[in-house]
Amino acid sequence: MRRQLTFTACCIASVLFGLAQAEITYTVKSIGDGSKLSVAIEFEADKDELALQMPNWAPGSYSYADNWRRVENFVLQGGKLGEKPNNYTWPISTRKGTNLKISYEVPAQFADNIGHFSGPSTYMYLVGRKNEACKLVFAFEKKTPIAVGLDPIEEHKSYKADDYDVLADNPVTYGDFLLDTYKFGGKTHYIAYRGPARKDVDLGYVRKACSFVTASQSDFFGGVPYNRYVWHFQTNDRVDGAGGLEHLSSTQISLSSGVGPRAVSVLSHEFFHLWNVKRIRSAVLGPFDYTTLPKTGALWWLEGVTDYYANTLLSRYGWWKTEDLYQDVLRNVNSVRRRPERFEVSPYESSYRVADANNGRGNSQGFGVSYYNTGWVVGMILDIALLDATNGKHSLDDVEKSLWKLCENNKPGFDEGEIRNQCSKFGGLEVAYLYDKIVMKPGELPVEEHLAKLGLQMVDVKESRPDFGFRALPDLTAKQMRISIAAEVKDSPLKSGDFVVSVGGKKVEGTTNVTLSRSWEAATKDLKVGDRMTLKIKRGSEDLEITVPVSAQIIDVKKIVDLPNVTARAKFLRSKFEARKR
Repeated sequence: MRRQLTFTACCIASVLFGLAQAEITYTVKSIGDGSKLSVAIEFEADKDELALQMPNWAPGSYSYADNWRRVENFVLQGGKLGEKPNNYTWPISTRKGTNLKISYEVPAQFADNIGHFSGPSTYMYLVGRKNEACKLVFAFEKKTPIAVGLDPIEEHKSYKADDYDVLADNPVTYGDFLLDTYKFGGKTHYIAYRGPARKDVDLGYVRKACSFVTASQSDFFGGVPYNRYVWHFQTNDRVDGAGGLEHLSSTQISLSSGVGPRAVSVLSHEFFHLWNVKRIRSAVLGPFDYTTLPKTGALWWLEGVTDYYANTLLSRYGWWKTEDLYQDVLRNVNSVRRRPERFEVSPYESSYRVADANNGRGNSQGFGVSYYNTGWVVGMILDIALLDATNGKHSLDDVEKSLWKLCENNKPGFDEGEIRNQCSKFGGLEVAYLYDKIVMKPGELPVEEHLAKLGLQMVDVKESRPDFGFRALPDLTAKQMRISIAAEVKDSPLKSGDFVVSVGGKKVEGTTNVTLSRSWEAATKDLKVGDRMTLKIKRGSEDLEITVPVSAQIIDVKKIVDLPNVTARAKFLRSKFEARKR
């Protein structure tokens, strides 16, 4: 990034040309019932004609957001508002040297006296002056806790940013949120919980997971690139899963209160973005043009390889078992191969044409195929190819860390061909040609060929799993598990709508989706094919005891297993592939 260098040049220019200050002040306060924010921007005009714009998209989310639609009650002091050339621009006529103040209102996420907002949907910017330092001030009526990744001037009151990009890339949680913290490397990490399930989360487990991710990825890169970090968690009552958006020194994550393996995978993914995409990035990804979606063919690397490292590092550093990693290999390969578009769209094109997706509105998955799953698999193939080509001396780790050296300390992003250059540097022309084949051209990715280098193969097997003949779903109104029977299941003594009281004498109870689901899982986990399940159920006003057989459901699954007669070389390469340090 060029932020620090640009800001320094701006400060020199301010002195030379006599500007009173090179700082733009943003003041935010809550209004009304808290569902809206008032934003005031104060600055000195550097010319007679200037303009403000509202970002049309948010970095990391490659789709148009139409944030200008959120703006209400725009008020200008110190100038005259001109005719709008487009929906997201507010032109202003004034005199150079005039102190201007602009204010407007935007909606905020606000519930249970907790608010949250993102920068691109909240802050306008001065056209041509995004490189100037910004000051963020909170003017709430009463003392309000603030969680934000910016460096504080006065904690909970005012913060500083080197430029607009840094300001916009730091979301804010405020109010009565649930706060937890941990320290790593002498730096404080804040975990800010909001949402209806925030009190149901196992805080200790989440802190442990976040700390593990921080420590392992810091060890991988040799330190962390921020002064403070904030995990912004919007919690929901689900057993597992999460979705997130990365930021420069924080992340926003919709977090299942059950915090299962997939949720931890998302924590790892978003944290790895501190390097991949936020600092190791294509040149067009900062400083940003917020008017149009960026064109870069590297999103397969910045998102897909981020996901690859997020999960392989969980395995390499010991959070996951090795078999969990190979299950993730299968999940990603299966996802890629479900899309026939892979024969028409390359990973590069899926990245470069993301703005063409969704009828020109863009999306966060890619054009034609997902650059997440596709990039994951491409990353694995390149990793194995590098290990194979160099007899274990080099791997994709070297490419990642070399890109980091090129981009660290606010250096500009890399050119589009740099990833290939680094693959060639560490693996030779053999790996460069492979890159051309699997990144630049569509087609089937050679997964089997490269797994074989590790002495592994994917096989199709039939697997028998217990089948109860019904599903049990959490019902929060009744606070019980409710029976659901498919229409094709006949002659069952159970009926859809029955409520489960117990299974085999084990009570099934809970007050949330998570507690009910886990209670059901605990009551049924030991049942095997051929057993008989005894349920106590409630049907209307009746209490019944019903016994049903546990039958077998035969399903086709893929597994990764050893090849026959695995060679010593393959075992060596696999040990390197799975190792913490390479």
